Amino acid sequence: MIRPRDWLGLGAMVLAGAAGRATMAQAPATAPAGTQAGHAVAIVNGEVISSADLEQAHKWMGPSPVPVPSNRKRQQDLEALSLLIDDLLMQQFLRANGPQVTQADLAQKLNELQGELKKQNKSIADLCKEAGVSQEQLVRNMRTKLAWGGFASPRVTDEMLKAYYDGFKDFFDGTMVHVSHIVLRISPAMTAAERQAAVDKLKAVRGMIVSRKIDFAAAAKQYSQEANGPMGGVIGFVPRKFAVDEAFARAAFALKPGEISEPVPTEFGVHLIQLNERRQGPGSTWEKAKADAREFYIEEMFQAVLAQQRKAARIEVLLK
Repeated sequence: MIRPRDWLGLGAMVLAGAAGRATMAQAPATAPAGTQAGHAVAIVNGEVISSADLEQAHKWMGPSPVPVPSNRKRQQDLEALSLLIDDLLMQQFLRANGPQVTQADLAQKLNELQGELKKQNKSIADLCKEAGVSQEQLVRNMRTKLAWGGFASPRVTDEMLKAYYDGFKDFFDGTMVHVSHIVLRISPAMTAAERQAAVDKLKAVRGMIVSRKIDFAAAAKQYSQEANGPMGGVIGFVPRKFAVDEAFARAAFALKPGEISEPVPTEFGVHLIQLNERRQGPGSTWEKAKADAREFYIEEMFQAVLAQQRKAARIEVLLK
């Protein structure tokens, strides 16, 4: 079955990898970079993203519910620009590597989309209005997603999917773990010695907790640099995938209730993780999970390709 919002753009896949904070919620569609008037705010492999593109991206992302201070406004601009850059990088990749999407392919998908919308007493125009995109943008996004599917699908075998399912069976089973953490922030500007100092400090904190000189919640309040530190570092229940950084999730699911991990580096910091509770899910079978496994695998494949494109790209940010 075709799901109408699946065709609003690649924004869902772009955002899924943003900061390891992905949820299964639908992300906003991204703007067509390099297609509107205005001064350049970025140049990606020679193609321009304009100020008009950036303005349109903000409209699709929706207004802030409260007044935005000037320093936060720049951060919002950078976040929106990052999505536009990712979108343009994938457009460039698919132009070079993806299959040609014909008008017949687009017409077929538009007919399927129209049929699904009709069941909801809606039209394509209604869908575009709700999402804040033009029908031209919808078709462009549809072309991109069809091209990505055409590139990715032939490269995915049943053996690859079965290995993926087996490796993340906790996720497909619906198993959740309740975790708390203590985090020391790191940044790309830190030296290797500074990063190692954060690891060593958390090793010392772990030693105090294990030797019962302090409990985990009190240590979180005293040492954690995360906003939930004053609450004892409690994160809550998380699934095996798509909620927290992969390294964090892998370490958390390897623990038994009551255990505390060794320091776990992620792109956001160095963590001590305490597993508070494991809640078993309803379970799954390969036969029933195969379609979902394919969808998730192809989405992660998208993120991997995008990461490669970012590393290889010539990107000049001109945002004032």
